[in-house]
Amino acid sequence: MKKIIKWLRRIVIAGFVFMICVYSISYFIEAPDLNGGHIIRMYDQNQKLFYQSQQQSNDVALKDVSPYFLKSIVAIEDHRFYEHRGFDPVGILRAIKANISAKSHVEGASTLSQQYARLMFLNNEKTWSRKIQEAFLTVRLETHYNKDTILQGYINTVYFGHGIYGIQNASLYYFNKKPIDLDLNEASMLAGVINGPEYYSPFKDLKAAKARQKIVLDALVEEKQITQQIANQTYSTPFQLNPHPSSTIQCPYPYYRDCVINELKTLGFYTDEYVNQGLNIQTTLDTQIQQQLNDVVEKQMKDRDELEVASIILNTQTSGVLALVGGKDYATSQFNRATQASRQVGSTMKPLLYYIALENGFTPTTKFKSEPTTFQLENGKTYTPTNFNKKYAYGDVTMAQAIALSDNIYAVKTHMFLGEQALVNTLTSFGYQHISPHPSLALGTLNTNIYDFSSIYTTLAHQGIYNEVHTITKITNNNGDVLYEYEPQNKQLLQQDTCLMISQLLTAPFEKSFQSYASPTMMNYPVKTKFAVKTGSTPYDSLCAGYNPQYTLLSWVGYDDNREMNMTSDTRIPKVIFQTMANELQKENLWYEPTDTLQVKPINPITGDYQENGLVFWFKESS
Repeated sequence: MKKIIKWLRRIVIAGFVFMICVYSISYFIEAPDLNGGHIIRMYDQNQKLFYQSQQQSNDVALKDVSPYFLKSIVAIEDHRFYEHRGFDPVGILRAIKANISAKSHVEGASTLSQQYARLMFLNNEKTWSRKIQEAFLTVRLETHYNKDTILQGYINTVYFGHGIYGIQNASLYYFNKKPIDLDLNEASMLAGVINGPEYYSPFKDLKAAKARQKIVLDALVEEKQITQQIANQTYSTPFQLNPHPSSTIQCPYPYYRDCVINELKTLGFYTDEYVNQGLNIQTTLDTQIQQQLNDVVEKQMKDRDELEVASIILNTQTSGVLALVGGKDYATSQFNRATQASRQVGSTMKPLLYYIALENGFTPTTKFKSEPTTFQLENGKTYTPTNFNKKYAYGDVTMAQAIALSDNIYAVKTHMFLGEQALVNTLTSFGYQHISPHPSLALGTLNTNIYDFSSIYTTLAHQGIYNEVHTITKITNNNGDVLYEYEPQNKQLLQQDTCLMISQLLTAPFEKSFQSYASPTMMNYPVKTKFAVKTGSTPYDSLCAGYNPQYTLLSWVGYDDNREMNMTSDTRIPKVIFQTMANELQKENLWYEPTDTLQVKPINPITGDYQENGLVFWFKESS
């Protein structure tokens, strides 16, 4: 027993000496820069700042914040904040006891100082190296700054959910108030949100938010900051949430910003090593186009209840993302459907299928019979696709007519004729993996998102030249060092003449002269200048994708829970977005020119025969 006590005494003494050394070293090392290089700045393609990360420490002084909030935050997050020197041994022991007993919610023992150090300079990786860095930074904060400075930095830096950082942004977002005007009811609720914004935001779950608020109020009672009577009265009093929270979000393009952050992670620059240097990110954003897209999406999605939307506009020549929308309301949902959703693309797959067909000897006038068809598969099973509304020609149709009317029977027959592996192989060249060959692939059973899928359309639009879809063109740190610069691949992935043929064919959906057993899919959505376009649909998705030599546009609508869309007005939204944006973007006609190896032929839109005043399509010389 004496040996154990002796060793314990040595450990305590060693720990005490170690802490003295750490604090002494920290004293002589310069203070951490609270306005330092951790800020991320994003610039549009004209080098104009459109976003600066909200993780800054001196936005709002303590005197300009409600005392109710300051007392609440200390009571619930670190009630011994003004007593300890960065670490709370009592809190650590209490957390260990609570977590071992598991009789209550698992507790953490991080002090406000520790949390602030992590928020300012580190990330949330649960590694020993990060914990050691956090501990050392905490000591440096406590050594060089007083408690009020640390608390002020913390409340201006901490995350409140919905993309909101700092008490000033949070009080505006949740209550449309300045921080100084928060009452006890509002302040205690906001203090509770910090522990888990995804769970305790009253916009997401009011019941959970109130339950968390009660814990905050109980902590205030325990700290003798308020009486139990006041706590009970406050808890039973409803608060008035801001009816228009999204109007207070400082970044006007939050889905685009999140897309840039995601690309930053993919490139490997969203780490402590780089973020702490300060990152200045040049992007491909065109703020005028982005605002136009925001406006048309808002107008089309008004009063659409739970229906959701995603839309993207790219520079055809570079594959740079000019504008992006990932949902109808970022305040309601930060899920970016443009980049994160996994949805079927429907008939927007067909241009790639028909590209392969043209590469294998098909022409715009190649015919298949459009009629109800059951396909016998090699595994003994059958596949019976149908046309939209079960409308068929009951006779031969050309590729041009099949594209105009989005005939599914023609597409599947083409797919089976070429061999199911042909489409799989071409998709693989665009980075898609583990795709099973199946007749339904011709009708777009591929699960993806419009961000990734857009690379197929930009490649077709750029006459077969592939460039990776991107938002970032250059990254520098605060010293001006270039950390990254985008280099276009300019890879000739598809054959130029065949892409030109497809582009001309994709003008067919606008042409009224294809009207027959069905209507051209874009006949009622004409555009002022020439565009290639293809629509797509499943019972759960509606899409429209198109391009010209300058712009590529893709839009999708659907329900997040894969509910069927029964309203025709809902399924038309991507077409309206395409039509509106195409007319906004393109004021003068800009179209492709056939190469010397392509023949220009006017044809009868229904029969495919030569017709002097018919619709013009392009053919390879051997055709």
